[in-house]
Amino acid sequence: MTDWRAVLAATVSHLRWLRVRLGDIGRTRWPAKVSDNSLGRLAQAIGAGADLLAMQAPSTASVLDDRDDLVAARAEVAAIALIAARGVKRQIPRATPEYRRLLALMVEFEMLARSDVRRAGLGALGCLTAGAPSAPADALSSLARSAARWERAHASAAPLTLLTRDLRSATAQLRTVCCYTSHLAAHLLAAPTADLDAGQQLDLKTLEAGLRAFEDGAIRVAMSWHRRLSDLSGQSNTPGEIASLDLQAALDRAVRPEGRLLRPEELVPNRRIAMGLLDAMDELVWSADQVARKQQYAVAGLILEGRLFVPRHEVAKLDLQYLRRPGGGSRPLQPRWVSSNLPIYFEDLTDALAWSAGHLTASAGVARRLAGTSHQARPAGDEPMRVPAPYLDVPNRTRRTTPMSTRIADPGQDPLSSTVEPPSTRS
Repeated sequence: MTDWRAVLAATVSHLRWLRVRLGDIGRTRWPAKVSDNSLGRLAQAIGAGADLLAMQAPSTASVLDDRDDLVAARAEVAAIALIAARGVKRQIPRATPEYRRLLALMVEFEMLARSDVRRAGLGALGCLTAGAPSAPADALSSLARSAARWERAHASAAPLTLLTRDLRSATAQLRTVCCYTSHLAAHLLAAPTADLDAGQQLDLKTLEAGLRAFEDGAIRVAMSWHRRLSDLSGQSNTPGEIASLDLQAALDRAVRPEGRLLRPEELVPNRRIAMGLLDAMDELVWSADQVARKQQYAVAGLILEGRLFVPRHEVAKLDLQYLRRPGGGSRPLQPRWVSSNLPIYFEDLTDALAWSAGHLTASAGVARRLAGTSHQARPAGDEPMRVPAPYLDVPNRTRRTTPMSTRIADPGQDPLSSTVEPPSTRS
């Protein structure tokens, strides 16, 4: 029964995002516990689907306004919960209140499961939680998917949980991705088979210049990390570090499949491959821009929390109390590093990060123009969270739907306000 209650709680949460509530059970809060049993794993899967719906940006969540897709999604969720309920029904004695409540729930689940008269799948709603490029067919098309996975891995890490070695690793990852992208741009320009027009060639040169400017700033950032220590040295083990290895392997397969760098005419044998490379570069630079902005936001948060250290001799230039007394006395040894939350001590680092992120954002705009995606909306990870729309239907045992918009408060579709927002990632 504990596992069944977890399934029920996850189903209620999932259906809530699909704008429907299960009678009185929709207002009941069951304690959810993690279990390794079959029902426990089912509850985790249904709950994960609800979390993915909750994380959608307002621009992509507009697909929830299609009533046919909503009905189909409700039917799928209810059918899954109905399968679990039938399994639980065989384990409960008949002469118990739990058995009667279970029968009532099964009636509501069955009504929802049969509500999809279209029987044509989820439609556009089935692609709502994907958000990534289509499945790769070759080494070139896998670049976009690996870049999207890399960017999402960095987005999954809370900024204030990062250590200095994680931020140093992010800087190295950005430099690697941008160097590969610059290499692709140079080969596109050098390949006569690419058949690029004058405007595309000019944009590629502009993209190369922007990536070189980013590299200059990234070198300054890397040098600053050696002077800002908040943790011991070591290898980063964040999800972004692991995803970057997969991205680098995909880049290697594209530019040197057999351990040898391909010549421009080998990498770009025809115009179709050239257009595919422009699409891949768009994804690479956009993902790098997102990671750079998240790194900038993480550094700002760590400085505000006073978790970055500054060499004492640099602090002493602005604050005389940190100067060492000249000779004599029995003053104890002073540490070489001090922590501070004053932004003035980190101007070199923050200026270099802003320089790099600014040029990377400009480069992302050029890459979007090259790929022809400048007028297409892309989901941004820093958009505020949504709240569910009003409940549309509530099934009851008489197979009748009752409008609920007049009986409950309308939460609307307005985003929730946030007290701290990361820097904007829109180009």
